[in-house]
Amino acid sequence: MADSVMIQGTASDAGKSILAAALCRVLVQDGYKTAPFKSQNMSLNSYITKEGKEIAIAQTVQAEAAKVEAEVNMSPILMKPIADDMSQIILKGRVFKNMRAADYFAQKAKLIKIIREALADLKLDYDLLVLEGGGNPAEVNLRDKDLVNMKAAEIAAAPVILVADIDKGGVFASIVGTLDLLTEKERKRVKGIIVNKFRGDPAAFKSGVELIEKYSGKKVLGVMPYLEKLNLPSEDSLEQEIYGNQNYKIDIVVIAYPGMSNFTDFDYFKTAKDIQLRYVKREIELGDPDLIILPGSKTTISDLEFLYESKLSGKIIEKAAQNTEIIGICGGYQMLGQKISDPDNLEGARQNIKGLSLLKISTVLESQKITRQVKVESLNKLKFFKNSQNEILRGYEIHQGKTILAADQKSLFKLKRQKLGKLEKTVHDGAVNDRGNVWGTYIHDIFKNDCFRKSIINHLLTKKGLSLDSEPEKSAAETREDNYNYLAAEFRKYIDLESLYKIIFNN
Repeated sequence: MADSVMIQGTASDAGKSILAAALCRVLVQDGYKTAPFKSQNMSLNSYITKEGKEIAIAQTVQAEAAKVEAEVNMSPILMKPIADDMSQIILKGRVFKNMRAADYFAQKAKLIKIIREALADLKLDYDLLVLEGGGNPAEVNLRDKDLVNMKAAEIAAAPVILVADIDKGGVFASIVGTLDLLTEKERKRVKGIIVNKFRGDPAAFKSGVELIEKYSGKKVLGVMPYLEKLNLPSEDSLEQEIYGNQNYKIDIVVIAYPGMSNFTDFDYFKTAKDIQLRYVKREIELGDPDLIILPGSKTTISDLEFLYESKLSGKIIEKAAQNTEIIGICGGYQMLGQKISDPDNLEGARQNIKGLSLLKISTVLESQKITRQVKVESLNKLKFFKNSQNEILRGYEIHQGKTILAADQKSLFKLKRQKLGKLEKTVHDGAVNDRGNVWGTYIHDIFKNDCFRKSIINHLLTKKGLSLDSEPEKSAAETREDNYNYLAAEFRKYIDLESLYKIIFNN
């Protein structure tokens, strides 16, 4: 039976996900078979497991940090917002239904059963579980509805480490206030505190640590610095909107419409040499980029309406006519076509909307959700990738919709869908315009493939008459590993591991 520990926060974005990943890497380095777990996650960034199940990206990152295969038990409940009062509910990796909050919480008994079963299964296979909470555990108005904080800790019999973000200010009040609002039983479960995102030398916060320990009665296990160099996928927010340096040669823009999903698809450009990556929400911000990407969307029709209302649509069409490279991924691919139809009103009352008409395709939204990992073969239709067309690419699909190409169009890729690591079905995917500068695909994580990403960058450099980068570049996998090891090293440096291990193993 596995021991467990839970990372909770004084607020959203306190750093729970990253510190859970850090602890996963530290534990595996110290010889423990470790798995992450979050009972209930709300995020538009998701991942598809080898079984074809949809889970939150945060637990995928934590599993990678722990050097284990991501599985659905690590993220058994995923909520994907589709409106202010509505989310698509995904249970054990499969779509359950679209629900409002009241209807969702009415399912509490069913949801707790799912959480218990997932934890029990994980505890059979792992030495240690690292649980992550959500938001703040002291939301007293939601205590009877809690599934992700103290209730999950209780089910797992996990001690809790409370994380507070000092970068936003109010760290003393957030810690003491959180503890004061917990019940006596919940407060006893909190065994330590971590102050996170300190700018400067953490040793300078010694008096602050003493004050926190005086007013909280809890030991501060450490003060983590703000990790400027860290580059790991974010769960559900863009921490900043521009990545790169002043000496960039290639400017890449991602259109950040309100329902944007899986923006982690583009993280691989953040550390690429010569690249500036920008997230743009307004026409005035677009500028004159070398590449415009339309990302995935959870609400494709309303996000396409956003493009029209913001006048970004006209700018994108104008840039395409000027031979700027345009790429659409998943929902963005659908938007590049001539028409999107929603006959079953899956996204709302509007059943038809005109697309940007940059690709000769049309899409019909369907209730069935395709969730598969895929192997990808190029069909030699992308000019920049012709020299590498024998490379096998990997990625995954998450979409509700069938896209039909015009009779004179041919697909870009041949996909071999997989389930449980076995090839299941071969389908065709993607389209490109006649000029070759506008194309789209349903494949998420396609830029993780080093050869494909490098081919795009070299194509953009060549197009501008710039010399190609001949220096060897680290692969995406190597860069990710460097980040996990850097994170773990900083965690070891600033956190009292001896005290933390006593909390975990002596609970």
